[in-house]
Amino acid sequence: MLAVAMLATAAPALAQETTADARAEGKAMAEAFRQDGSLVPNTEGQALEIPGYQGTTLPQSTYFDDPDKMVSEASAQTSSHGGYQTVVEGDRVRPKFDAAEIKADIARGRAIEDDPQAYLDGEDISGGQGSCIPLPPSQLPEGWYEASCNIGTKLNEQTRSCTIPLNVVVEKRETYTYWTGRMSTMPTDGGVYPARAAFDDEVASGICRETRAIDYCSNFGPFGFTPAPSCPSLGHTAYELKCSALAQGISPGTYHPGIVLATGEYWLSKEEEASTVSATRNEGACATFAGDSMCVQQEEVCTSSDPVTRIVDGVPVTQPCWAWNRSYLCHTTSAGNDCSTLEANAQCAFVREECLDDDESSPGCEVRERVYRCPVPGSGGNADEKQYICGGDVYCLNGECETIEREASTELKDALVALHAIGQAGKEFNPDELTVFSGERETCHKPVFGLINCCAGKVSGLLTVGAGAAALAGGPAAIAALATPFLTLFACSTQEKMLDIKDRMGFCYRVGSYCSSSFLGICKTRRTAYCCFESKLSRILQEQGRLQLGKPWGKPKTEQCRGFSIHEFASLDLSKMDFTEVYAEFIDAAKLPDEVQTMSDIQKKIEEYYARSAPGGG
Repeated sequence: MLAVAMLATAAPALAQETTADARAEGKAMAEAFRQDGSLVPNTEGQALEIPGYQGTTLPQSTYFDDPDKMVSEASAQTSSHGGYQTVVEGDRVRPKFDAAEIKADIARGRAIEDDPQAYLDGEDISGGQGSCIPLPPSQLPEGWYEASCNIGTKLNEQTRSCTIPLNVVVEKRETYTYWTGRMSTMPTDGGVYPARAAFDDEVASGICRETRAIDYCSNFGPFGFTPAPSCPSLGHTAYELKCSALAQGISPGTYHPGIVLATGEYWLSKEEEASTVSATRNEGACATFAGDSMCVQQEEVCTSSDPVTRIVDGVPVTQPCWAWNRSYLCHTTSAGNDCSTLEANAQCAFVREECLDDDESSPGCEVRERVYRCPVPGSGGNADEKQYICGGDVYCLNGECETIEREASTELKDALVALHAIGQAGKEFNPDELTVFSGERETCHKPVFGLINCCAGKVSGLLTVGAGAAALAGGPAAIAALATPFLTLFACSTQEKMLDIKDRMGFCYRVGSYCSSSFLGICKTRRTAYCCFESKLSRILQEQGRLQLGKPWGKPKTEQCRGFSIHEFASLDLSKMDFTEVYAEFIDAAKLPDEVQTMSDIQKKIEEYYARSAPGGG
């Protein structure tokens, strides 16, 4: 009620209408609600259901019939009410607090958390300000990555080629042309021509074939006869036959012998014609490569196709291609070792050795991968900001000193990480599989003993989450600009460049490598499999949670980055996990000397604010 009265008193300074108008309008509105039976309980049972209802005999009920009394009583309290003074007296200079200042108040401590006494040792602790000494530089999180190299049998590749011509052979045979006839009165007699019936055996065996019908009367000339005028009316027929050999069943006819004057034989003409055309590829020049088990055929390209029709031994032959060029990829082996750089790097430590052969059961190993643990460039470095701690149980920053506690505490940052873990679990819950913190399988490739490496990752240094997320959202151009520079030079895929950025953001766990391409059991190309998660925290929970659960990662070739079941996540003990890598993301790299004291200091500042704002405050 007092708050309502206070605002009513302040109305003349803010409203457009007069005080009397506002009062009249308020009374009218209240009376209208009062007369509305639907808004007023009419039974005791209904009234008791109203939260906070305490009956009808409250002292404030006197205001119903005398609202002016409420205004006057509220006005009497304005001189002593702190809230009214804060809201209404706008000319008072009010204290202000900068968020950066509050952040600075709690940003100390990472350097002094483990042993704050070391920075106060020998200083005046009587309460006065002693001499100030610089704090040790703040350390950036130290990061590591796995780098790998190969040792064993190296495959050397060389492209070879050969030419395959097309050999075309045309086989010819002698062909005899006969004109034969059949008279209607004597079907077996050809009249002027040899009788058609004499060729029946050769036609049946395929030696002869009818090629066309000819006019009986107009073709007597070669046989030395002239047709009678009545010849066309006789209805005799004649046929041309082509035979691949001399017909054997011909004898002089009873009417005319059918001898051709020009040849003195029964046949009209003799000529050579193509019987068969054979086309074969001559692959002799490729026999050496084809018989070498170390050579693999690649592609074959037609090199001679114009014109498609060519004359061979006087015969036109049509073929779509007349010669080809075939390429082979041939291999030789030698000893390979590209581990010298990692072995010479004193900062990299050998971790393990893995076999990349396809047949893991074989007694030997043709190609081995050696894995080293190396520091991420730029991690664990020093910040440039200089800060100081002073005697007298105080620390100073930019000329301002605050009291500190000597005991250090880590409870708040652990609580922050736990809260973030619970929140992240809610965001990443998969209702279809009932899992949390699932990852995405991603891979990149590198030829064994080759210069190309699309799996650079953290070798180029870490990236902030903001920079990486902006590049991933910016499309191929932004991704290529932020990814490790030589990935573009090596023509690595966009997906491999995205993996590079995610890995440098700290979102990916390297599962391991496997052979993705081999020849005769010798690995040529390896792929490295990663499980990439939605955040760095998710990755850490998966890495350390699997150790707690005894749930190892699968083989690099088959690992699918499945998340934890609800039961598995509930079984994790977050207090036993090392979240150092993500502390900075949650508390801005601040180690807190004592969280309780910090909150007490903030509360004290709030109280001083209201004390100065109250009437008569300083």
